[in-house]
Amino acid sequence: MRARSILYLTGVLAAAPLAAQSAARPGIAVLNLRFDGEHANVLEAGDTAVVRAATSRLLAALRASDHVRLVDSGSVAVAVAAAEADGNPCDNACARAIARQLGARWVTKGTVSKTSNLVWILSAQLLDAATGRVVLADGYELKGDAARMAPAGAHVFAQRVERAIREHGAGPVDP
Repeated sequence: MRARSILYLTGVLAAAPLAAQSAARPGIAVLNLRFDGEHANVLEAGDTAVVRAATSRLLAALRASDHVRLVDSGSVAVAVAAAEADGNPCDNACARAIARQLGARWVTKGTVSKTSNLVWILSAQLLDAATGRVVLADGYELKGDAARMAPAGAHVFAQRVERAIREHGAGPVDP
């Protein structure tokens, strides 16, 4: 009986700081970046790996932030898969619904498009999950080695997301 009490108290003590931390750091759901090769002159087997690397860099940069709290990416992926079961890609309304379902105030989504082997474009948005307002809409032309440039672009976007969330209450972040 005594062991249960100690375990219970430990759980209560650990939960209080986490709740306070969550309130101070708004939750953000990050949808995996999508690959768009519709206008590419050549598609290659490694193209989707470039997008996975960019998504990983975006998540890592936001995870390291003192200003945001990431919603578990596995939970986001499951929710997106369920929402897309009808064959339609997750649009802004879908992304907002997923964020709200997972208790996040913010949601990011975007695409990495390939136009040629040397030119890729990263387009991404930060949305307020409650209002649907686009807080940040960025586009980056990535030239050079896509395996290096796409993650670098995602890192810059993550920095801008962090800044927008930190400063939110005001309007969209100026470029």
